[in-house]
Amino acid sequence: MLWKSTEDKSLLREWNWLQSIAVFMVISNVFMPFFAGLLALWVLLSRGWRSLVTPINIAYFWLSVWMILTTLTAFDIGTAAGGLANFLPYFLLAATTSYIVRTPAQFIHLLWLFVLSSVLVSSFGIFQAILDRPDWIFPKVIFNSYPIPMGFSGDRRIQSFFGHFNETAIYLLMILPIAFHFAVGKVKSITKFQRAVAVIALTLGIGVLIMTGSRNAWGLAMIGAVFLAIYYRQWKLVAGFAVVTLAIAWAVFGSRLGLGGEGLRSLLPQGFVNRLISTVDPQMGDFASTADRLNAWQFAISLISQHPIQGWGLRNFTKVATFMNFDLRGLPHEHNLFLAIAVGSGVPALIAFVGILGKTIWLASRKLVAIETEGMIVIVAISVILFLLSCCLDLVLYEPRISMLLWYLLGSMEGVATMKQYIVPLHGGNS
Repeated sequence: MLWKSTEDKSLLREWNWLQSIAVFMVISNVFMPFFAGLLALWVLLSRGWRSLVTPINIAYFWLSVWMILTTLTAFDIGTAAGGLANFLPYFLLAATTSYIVRTPAQFIHLLWLFVLSSVLVSSFGIFQAILDRPDWIFPKVIFNSYPIPMGFSGDRRIQSFFGHFNETAIYLLMILPIAFHFAVGKVKSITKFQRAVAVIALTLGIGVLIMTGSRNAWGLAMIGAVFLAIYYRQWKLVAGFAVVTLAIAWAVFGSRLGLGGEGLRSLLPQGFVNRLISTVDPQMGDFASTADRLNAWQFAISLISQHPIQGWGLRNFTKVATFMNFDLRGLPHEHNLFLAIAVGSGVPALIAFVGILGKTIWLASRKLVAIETEGMIVIVAISVILFLLSCCLDLVLYEPRISMLLWYLLGSMEGVATMKQYIVPLHGGNS
């Protein structure tokens, strides 16, 4: 069944609402965040704020208060107030999701719906690659706030529904471990049809991930594969991935270090090799992205050292750079989520943010929860970790659909992991 009922009939409306968002979330970065926001507000107003009280949700609340306070002292208060929209609504989204998703069956089904939804992203990406007419523009008013070219970019990259190739790549990076766990039959409670959908999602997703040309996602996909192999205790696969990774590194970078590898390098796609080499080779055009990031990170660290407690205000990075006549070389943000939070709201906000996510992942590591969710909660923790690792080199959290996916995963993890400790009566009320 595409839609699955909930054991708690008093939450049936909210659960069906959440399932609908999970399926159609990817098609619009304008309308779907609006519907998700309505659901979060509905739960808050109809059930009362006390229904959302758990230690993690309390931490979200106090982090929100801190971010609001730092906004009042921001370099540009208006810009910082707008930056709150990248965090506070999603904290509420996570809190309300933890209230709706309470059972392992709900958790597993919601994850399958995310996998199903990813087929739309991958299929559209494959269609773009086959059509390959970048001069044809998909009207932005239908799905997104930006136009979508119907083909490869000038450097042969595909972006699907998203506004940038890296956004598509990180979205798929979070989905693929979940799809893999379904596809290889680790979840016995799903139907053959659901498993078949997961196989399709996995196959198409890998193809589009490769075509995004995201070096960050490529590397993290290998790391994710190692995480999965370790979790499955497939030590031969772990060794195999290590050998393959070392072989690729030798082939790509060996000649630059005088270690050979030219023969193996000739067996790899030239475009793939060039993308990797350009990360460290100043003679190649794509190296500019590496140099620009290093330049932005140095400036971000300088700003943090000047205002370590209150920061400069969320999304104020470029404004401060302009004021100080610092050349960011066209970068619109820090290209690092952790630096962005510290620059925007200070080191205390960064510590709280990392602490909340770390606590959620720790709750997911408990053996009983892993058994009840057929291992899926551990796989979701891996997806979240891969996202956080990607945040060291890029900042895609400002894409609403990626933020929605992240906090839906975190909220549902918390809901299942804490259901026996903090569950409250469901009689509603605004008290």
